[in-house]
Amino acid sequence: MKTMDRVDINPWANICERNWSAILIGNGASIAIHKEFAYPTLHGVADVKGLLANTAPIFAKLGTTDFEHVLLACWYAEHVNSALGTPSVDISAAYAEVRTALIEAVHSVHPVHADVAADLERVGAFSSVFPTVVSLNYDLTLYWAMLLFNAANGSWFKDAFHDGGFQTDWEYLRRPYGHAAGATLVFYPHGSLAVARDYLGDETKLAVGAGAASDLLNTITRRWVSGRYVPVFVSEGTSQQKVAAIRRSHYLTNVYEEVLPALGEGLVVYGWSFDERDQHVLDAIAANPPKRMAVSVFTVQTDGDQQAFCHQVLKAAGRSLPDTEVIFFDSQSPGCWNNP
Repeated sequence: MKTMDRVDINPWANICERNWSAILIGNGASIAIHKEFAYPTLHGVADVKGLLANTAPIFAKLGTTDFEHVLLACWYAEHVNSALGTPSVDISAAYAEVRTALIEAVHSVHPVHADVAADLERVGAFSSVFPTVVSLNYDLTLYWAMLLFNAANGSWFKDAFHDGGFQTDWEYLRRPYGHAAGATLVFYPHGSLAVARDYLGDETKLAVGAGAASDLLNTITRRWVSGRYVPVFVSEGTSQQKVAAIRRSHYLTNVYEEVLPALGEGLVVYGWSFDERDQHVLDAIAANPPKRMAVSVFTVQTDGDQQAFCHQVLKAAGRSLPDTEVIFFDSQSPGCWNNP
């Protein structure tokens, strides 16, 4: 059996000046900030805690572990029954249980703002050099970093939501605004805790001012408890299931169809595993592939695991992005992501 060629892993400093047009952030980026994000699924967290005692059969029947899917199904059932004059206590109780399980699972894994403030400053400064940031993570760490950076530098980071609504003509936002000296657009292809929809399908961003950032998670979950909103984020399932969830959202569909195929010629990937459950992300990028792509490698693992990961990425890229030059860099490099 032929041994695989050894892959070089660069320090970030060696490649950072190469005019990168976008960065795609995966779960490893959130884990770097807060180790509790290293769980397999939110559904698994809730299940282990016994939070789905009565509603596990609903997840099984729908063939999903995605909270958003089940919440919407219960919500629609509740509203249909109400319209027909046959309200069901069981459905209302199921909706409440799933919602409470999601809230408790999120709170159990999510950091508080004060514990990660130093990381947020570094993440904001690092991310601000990219014209586009695409985060596959649903948590609030990037949002917090944006608020912190903008408080000091003006409206640099923009997520294309204005007065709660998503601006589909977001390209104009690339122009610097006010006293900000530059602009970075931020998108969430799998949604975010801060993006929500009502049962009519209208989507909004649940926002707070920079001064209230530390209370953002509580603000969001209070809005869920109000019964008016369910979160828009896709954290579970196969690639096909994730695409189906994306298609249920105007925001996610726009990001999938308009943003991912337009990331420019130079793409940096930080903390993403290139897992087959995210094949749809590669497929969308492949519609207009970058000329070069720099992928972070978690160098705390063994040398053998590092090399195996590099070859896994080269294989995935070879299938989906055959003309893209792929290089690798050390995720622990000084000045990279949240590293001092």
